[in-house]
Amino acid sequence: MSNIDWMKEAEQRKDDLLKDLIGLLNIPSVKSLETQTPESPMGVNIDKALNYALELGNKNDFTTKNIEGYAGYIEYGDSDDYIGVLAHVDVVPATASEWDTPPFDATIVGDKLIARGAIDDKGPGMAAFYALKILKELGVPIKRRIRLIFGTDEESGMRCIRHYLKVEQQPIFGFSPDADFPIIHAEKGQIHVKITRPAKKSDIKDDKNINIHHFHSGERSNMVPGQAVVQLQGQDLQAIPSAFQEYCQSYHLKGETKLISEGLELTLYGKTVHGMEPQNGVNAALELLYFLNTLPLASEDQAFANYCSTHLYRDPFGKALGISYSEPTLGPLTVNAGIFRYDHNGLDISLNIRCPLNTNYMRTVEILMESAEAFGLKVEEVRHSQPHHVSPEHPMIKTMQKAYQDITGQEPTLLTTGGGTYARLMENGVAFGASFPGKAMTAHQANEFIDIDDLIQATAIYAKALYDLSQL
Repeated sequence: MSNIDWMKEAEQRKDDLLKDLIGLLNIPSVKSLETQTPESPMGVNIDKALNYALELGNKNDFTTKNIEGYAGYIEYGDSDDYIGVLAHVDVVPATASEWDTPPFDATIVGDKLIARGAIDDKGPGMAAFYALKILKELGVPIKRRIRLIFGTDEESGMRCIRHYLKVEQQPIFGFSPDADFPIIHAEKGQIHVKITRPAKKSDIKDDKNINIHHFHSGERSNMVPGQAVVQLQGQDLQAIPSAFQEYCQSYHLKGETKLISEGLELTLYGKTVHGMEPQNGVNAALELLYFLNTLPLASEDQAFANYCSTHLYRDPFGKALGISYSEPTLGPLTVNAGIFRYDHNGLDISLNIRCPLNTNYMRTVEILMESAEAFGLKVEEVRHSQPHHVSPEHPMIKTMQKAYQDITGQEPTLLTTGGGTYARLMENGVAFGASFPGKAMTAHQANEFIDIDDLIQATAIYAKALYDLSQL
């Protein structure tokens, strides 16, 4: 079908694509265990988003199926095996005060569509749906079924697709439109750990020193926290506000102080980015703890601040922890401290560590335990996943490279990533778009957006690639 103008076909469907995408973006599909039911295992809003996507398939006469609320698919074709395209409808939280427009009220500003999920991953998922729609409406012959699978838990464990693969056949090969173009054929492994300490030994305040009543920062381990709040108590708090503002000015940070009846509240603002590249963000929690470590804190509070300042502060590559490692294919190990909870119930710090090939997982965890124990802390809830790699010579990759080059005219270079996509759950899976080279990647950030022209071009690339893959 070399005579099909894939860009023209995508452009002709631009208005409908944007309308359908905006409807999906306006659903605040953040995971919510508070609204979890047996039919909605990730919460009611994610369930709404999943059903919205599947209903688009029904309206366009595709075969659809809801997999017990964990995932769902839209399918075209009737062969025994199938090509999988794995996108997700869940999104990370968004703090409205950090955005210029409402994160769940999609807004077009110039050539950008701004909303939480615009690039991660509702926009690319909708582009893949419209690519499938183009194939169906043109009536082109395909030799393999194509199944667009929507997951619901990509941002916090991928339990959705793990469940899907227990009850459904594995794709023969496929891609996830959840990263960068041209093609990502290798992904880092991950270690998830919690650094913990039980409740404070005593609720009695240390009147000679400053007490941390509570410290709160971050919502997801795979996001650099953009805000941190601490409440301090003690007899001598008067000098802290001016010292805090001086600290913020010295390090070019934004901070606020507020006197309250219970003591003093400090808020520090950082920069939220995806946890796979923590070096590109400003970790508000660690910046605030570095300041707190200069104060005469009560002993248990001092251990918390000192551990974070010694082992985590401005060290995204794990050097101070003693776990730094790098190799040529996937680059350096990275450490993101994404969630901090500290109060009278105890301490929880969630670390998301991204690991290159040949990382010694057991030794890495042992070192984490040793460093934590030196401060009276423990390492708990350890989970890890291995790196993922598909050979550059796989026919799927060669076919996708050609489709990308034919549509864009650009060199289809193979990439690697510290991110983790659904591609790692397929035996032969890669990540394929939808962020183009040289463009800002705003996933997990305030004012997340997708360029509308890029959205249309991605649709054309997916349409051609899916047609060509279906002929293999």
